[in-house]
Amino acid sequence: MKTSSPAHPIRLAAYELLLVLSVLTGVMALRYALPGQPFAPPLPNLTLQRELLVLHAVAGGLALMLGPWQFSTRLRQRRPQLHRALGWAYAACLLLGGLAALPLAAQSDGGPIAQWGFGLLGGLWLASTAVALIHIRARRIAQHRRWMLRSFALTAGGITLRLQIVAGNLAGLPIEAYYTALAWTSWLPQALWLEWWLHRPAPGARTGDAWAETRIDA
Repeated sequence: MKTSSPAHPIRLAAYELLLVLSVLTGVMALRYALPGQPFAPPLPNLTLQRELLVLHAVAGGLALMLGPWQFSTRLRQRRPQLHRALGWAYAACLLLGGLAALPLAAQSDGGPIAQWGFGLLGGLWLASTAVALIHIRARRIAQHRRWMLRSFALTAGGITLRLQIVAGNLAGLPIEAYYTALAWTSWLPQALWLEWWLHRPAPGARTGDAWAETRIDA
């Protein structure tokens, strides 16, 4: 494990935290496939479009658990075949989860604002992953990595969505009071932050090239 870069311990700690949150949130999402959907929030889609919701939750949860491993430099270098297999599994889960997300978004509670928020998330989720796959098929590794980061930033909306729901519950707010805002706050801030991070002047690299700092030696 390398420790030459002073920023490395911070990146590694952030990666490990992301991995833990991804696994925990992904496992929680699988509960939607259980009878009675335990601890599910009282939302209309739970009954109106149950099959689509189960497909979206299970596929999205699996994608969330698979995604962080794609950014492990050690795994990619030592087990490239496993890296590729996990990548294709992630893409397959995302395809299923994303296609199920679009009709769910169109009927989501909260009106047009929520529907547009979740619908845009679903569309960008599918598109960013498709672009990442196009780049890797053409052996454009740096571009592939950037688009996979974009894809997973949107996948991680499942984490921020649930953290915000927990915060709402602790504050004693019914989910209906802030559900419309969740359609945007669960993914847009981190997507915008990632774009800034990818285009900022990186130390020791060309302006606008943060490629060198996307490596995670874990």
